[in-house]
Amino acid sequence: MFIWLKRVNQFDIRRLILITVLLGSVSACTTIDKYGRDTFESSKTWILLPFQNYSGTPRAGDKVEEILATLLRSKGIYNLQVYQYHNEKAEIWPILDERGNQDNAMNWARQHNLTYGITGNIEEWNYKTGVGGEPAVGLSIHVIEISSGRVVWSATGAKSGWSAETVRGTAQKLLNDLLSDMEIK
Repeated sequence: MFIWLKRVNQFDIRRLILITVLLGSVSACTTIDKYGRDTFESSKTWILLPFQNYSGTPRAGDKVEEILATLLRSKGIYNLQVYQYHNEKAEIWPILDERGNQDNAMNWARQHNLTYGITGNIEEWNYKTGVGGEPAVGLSIHVIEISSGRVVWSATGAKSGWSAETVRGTAQKLLNDLLSDMEIK
């Protein structure tokens, strides 16, 4: 029996272990779920609405909005407006009211007869603690039909990167994955 063990090619065992580790690490890095129709018309008017940031990282929503605006335009949504916060009373605290900002943005979009709004939530935007310090991002995106307020498409996902990657780079990859099935005609 010991003779048989010596005959097992060590190269085959190493290769099997390497394949198992690689498949396990790749499959555990990204999780994505999607809902709704996947085809939208490029001629319709779009607005990028504020994102809600539940991550604990300040201004993560602003970062996601910047990345998403570029990705949407690269997919063919050229008629995209980005909602700018309006602070008529020059108050400082309303900017911290993300839900109120989203509601104000939806009302503004209705007044201007826009067709679709895209918004979402950031649940995670950080580096994991530990030796590797890998970036981790978790977020949801929703396409809303402005006139009815109905969600017509949504996607949610989480992704972790390697220790040499940035959170922003990991987020961009996740957003690309989330938008991959969205077809713009």
